[in-house]
Amino acid sequence: MRHPESLDPITLPNRKAPYQTRDEEKEARQKAAEAQLTAWRALLPDVLEKLSRIKDPRRPGSIRHRLIVLLVYGLLLFVYHFSSRREANRELSQPGVLDVLRSVFPDIDSIPHMDTVERLLEKIPAENIENVLGRKIAKLLRSHKLRALLVEKRYVVAIDASQKFTRTIPFAAEALHRQKGDETTYYVYPLEAALVGPQGITIPLLAEFCENKADDDSPATKQDCERKAFYRLASRLKRLLPRQRLLIVADGLYPCGPVMDICRQRKWDFMIVLPSACLKTVWEEALGLHRLEPGASRTNRWGDHDQVFWWANSIPYDWKDDEGHYHRITIHVAVCDETWEKGGQIQTSRWAWVSAAPITRKNVLARCNDAARHRWGIEENFLTEKNRGYSYEHAFSYNWNAIKGWHALMRLAHLLNILTLHTVALWDTVQTLGMRGALRFLWGSVSGNWLDLARLKALNNKPAQLRLVI
Repeated sequence: MRHPESLDPITLPNRKAPYQTRDEEKEARQKAAEAQLTAWRALLPDVLEKLSRIKDPRRPGSIRHRLIVLLVYGLLLFVYHFSSRREANRELSQPGVLDVLRSVFPDIDSIPHMDTVERLLEKIPAENIENVLGRKIAKLLRSHKLRALLVEKRYVVAIDASQKFTRTIPFAAEALHRQKGDETTYYVYPLEAALVGPQGITIPLLAEFCENKADDDSPATKQDCERKAFYRLASRLKRLLPRQRLLIVADGLYPCGPVMDICRQRKWDFMIVLPSACLKTVWEEALGLHRLEPGASRTNRWGDHDQVFWWANSIPYDWKDDEGHYHRITIHVAVCDETWEKGGQIQTSRWAWVSAAPITRKNVLARCNDAARHRWGIEENFLTEKNRGYSYEHAFSYNWNAIKGWHALMRLAHLLNILTLHTVALWDTVQTLGMRGALRFLWGSVSGNWLDLARLKALNNKPAQLRLVI
């Protein structure tokens, strides 16, 4: 199944608006807004409570807007897909928007300027905001709201990194840099972890920025990198989900001794892409075992692709740590050879993974197709955040801590939108308009004087339930 947010340019119906009268449209907008705000009432109270507990670094005598108000408006910038602080200032300052928000969340009692939000984010540790995101997802997992994402009784966590933006000026000492000729480029590069599921859904989880020490801007100094960031991310992930059974999926940068050892120490399963030029001794052993055991294979039809799986188990792998000590672990290899027809010609491809658990005829499809192949979900997530409204690559700030703070708010907003738009009450709207179209429809309803505020206030007397279509 394709990721729902990728349906926009392909499968949405090409037809006129279905409303015959203004009253019909008004009722449709009212119901959609009520569904969105009901989902928010189920999702946001504990989020807002945790955000409100963040220590306020401002001088008491200079405070005009409460901290929670500033953070909520920063969140709304991304919820409604504004591309800059300037645009958010213009759109979110409409009095009618405040009336709608206050009808359900009376604590939202003022309209701040986004420059005020920026100054706050420069001072608040960004980790405090991101911890709210992580704890919300941990709560959803404990309440079994996301059980449909389980594969082999484990939640699949995809790991990957992506570049946010680059500049030719040294805007922050923590930024990474690369040299090309006489020009130095400075860039922001976060490593992300996301929950991915066989349905195609991707849920942002954690981010760990690759960053140099703030007091060292020497180009000769060895820089931070994606793999070092993974070690830090792994520790945070274990603290966040200490008892959850996880299956880590990652690209060809990660099949190495230290990464696999970290996963083993934390009792995590893994399926990591194994490039043909990587771990040559493991490849030689796997190919040798395949020749000796040709029966360790299985065929499958996956969409319009014919798949032939084969595997080799119990392969010893020796690796050396930074102190020069050798270690041996036992790993397993799964390979999928695919063929399909395109334009009258037969196409072929090969996929290979190193696995923490033995591969069998019974589990090969789940581990490879439902887990490992859905590593692309995090790449689709990057594509969504970059090109489908979340302004991932926009420089909302040049202050390093604020960059991380805006990033955390963006991912919290993305989580809120994913869960809201996957509710039963809004799913028909999403099927018709797509994810981005549904959000535009909702923003037009909130900002366009369409809504009956008395009906919105009445929602406070009803239980807020989160019923998801996953």
